[in-house]
Amino acid sequence: MKKFILTLVLSAMMVITPLSAFADDSQTDSTTETSSVYEQAADVASKYIDTISLNTPDWQNSSLTFKYPLVDFNGQLTSFLFAVNSEDYAAGYIIVSADNPTVLESTREGEDPYRDLVGSEEQAVYIGATQYYIKKDESTYYDVRQEKIMNRDEFLSNGFLQGESFDLNVIPEKNTLVVENPSLMSEIAPATIISYSSKKISSVPDITWRKGCSPTSFGNIIRYWKNNGYSSLLASSTTDDTLVDVLASSSYMNTNSAGGTGWDDRVNGMKKFWSDRGYTVSVSRGSANFNTHKTEMNANRPDIINVVNDATYSDHDMTGVGYEEYQDTDQNLKWFRYVIVHDTWSNTPTDVYLYMPQLSWNETVKVVPQ
Repeated sequence: MKKFILTLVLSAMMVITPLSAFADDSQTDSTTETSSVYEQAADVASKYIDTISLNTPDWQNSSLTFKYPLVDFNGQLTSFLFAVNSEDYAAGYIIVSADNPTVLESTREGEDPYRDLVGSEEQAVYIGATQYYIKKDESTYYDVRQEKIMNRDEFLSNGFLQGESFDLNVIPEKNTLVVENPSLMSEIAPATIISYSSKKISSVPDITWRKGCSPTSFGNIIRYWKNNGYSSLLASSTTDDTLVDVLASSSYMNTNSAGGTGWDDRVNGMKKFWSDRGYTVSVSRGSANFNTHKTEMNANRPDIINVVNDATYSDHDMTGVGYEEYQDTDQNLKWFRYVIVHDTWSNTPTDVYLYMPQLSWNETVKVVPQ
């Protein structure tokens, strides 16, 4: 395993005055456990940078910096946020789970969605794929995606991730450098990643949320096909706002004022939109299946990834644009599989990589022009 610059920092933080015979050993155990979980998460994040830099052009000569511990609505630890920087620019972020540390979410460019919005007395909340909040106090939260304040009783669920109790006081401070260049260490680290493959469909738009996630996400697919052989789908002067407004209307998806769209309304609305413009398209709902998604990506057909248990929206449509998968020989050839999505949010980079087992993936909608 790699040795981190952080080790010295953690060691210094854990130096305490001698304990008396009546000291509480449980507190010491909690401190040790928290430090161990953090170190494992930092190791996983560094190894992931190695994996990506060795198999793709991304994250060459990059550094890894710890940003925040991420918690659930009750302040229990769910994950850790790390920033990736390449030379003088932000090259993305990595979120690693606290429970059995695994990369849950990442991007290859830009800043993390929290940026520097989290105050010194506030907590960054992460409760599942693309669910970002900031806890202002016991009853008030800032929804990063909607950019507005919400009360605790407004949430529709507690999200997908449930945290565990850890001593957050022993976690390093914000912006602690973990390792300056993980990719340089790969030359001496054991090669444990095999069977790496990935695919990302280029030129799929990333329209910002408007009227609802369904018309926005399906709008990405319409504009993609307009530029790939189906030019009559849209007039050249049609803006993204107009496209989403038309899709959300009662003539097509019948999206309500709260942004909700019926399961079949989005399918039937998509078919009608194509038919009204002289095209035939197959739009079909299916179960969440990585191989099905992979087949669509390899055929250069973006799809819809629907997730549930969203605290704000209950369920949420995103545009599927790619995948990533590999095996780790250190973990009995375990497969790690990610879907790449355009999530409709303005505060995340274009391509977001989401770990399939923790995605709360409900269904896939295939869109196949005939």
